[in-house]
Amino acid sequence: MTALMSGGILVPFVTIGIGCVIAGIKPALKRKKFLKEGISYYGKIVSYQTDPSVHINGSPLLYLEVRYFDRYGRISNVSVSTGSGSKAGFNLGETVQIAELNGESILISDRSQNIRIQGEDTLIMTYNSGAQSIDQLRPESYFCPHCGANLMIVRGQTVKCPYCDSFVTNTRQYA
Repeated sequence: MTALMSGGILVPFVTIGIGCVIAGIKPALKRKKFLKEGISYYGKIVSYQTDPSVHINGSPLLYLEVRYFDRYGRISNVSVSTGSGSKAGFNLGETVQIAELNGESILISDRSQNIRIQGEDTLIMTYNSGAQSIDQLRPESYFCPHCGANLMIVRGQTVKCPYCDSFVTNTRQYA
């Protein structure tokens, strides 16, 4: 027992432990700084992007493309990491809160909310010129033709069914 405590095995475990603590504290401190010193905005999720070079639990890291009005009233786009590889809790067309500091942005919300923000029609309609109204850009119930799962898909978009891994396209047309 004394040989273990004198440094043989204990030192690598302590070193790994300290590294894990630092890795966990750094993002929390960054978030706290953004909340204290940054500018907070509400925006709409308009698309998803993935980073194939980073995997979390076997899935590529997910980024949300968010459109918002900046402090000068201009439409701005930003890509923010969700910190995971899952779209769960982040629905297209819904609202998230972001913070901006020194040209860098982070996601504040831990999930999207179905709330309206001032000018949201302009934000979303200028992004997707094929739609005639904001309602056409909201996800709607659509059944997977392969396994019957109920999925939420925006018209014209394709998603991968989480149950059978088939690609499903919402083929409903704009009225």
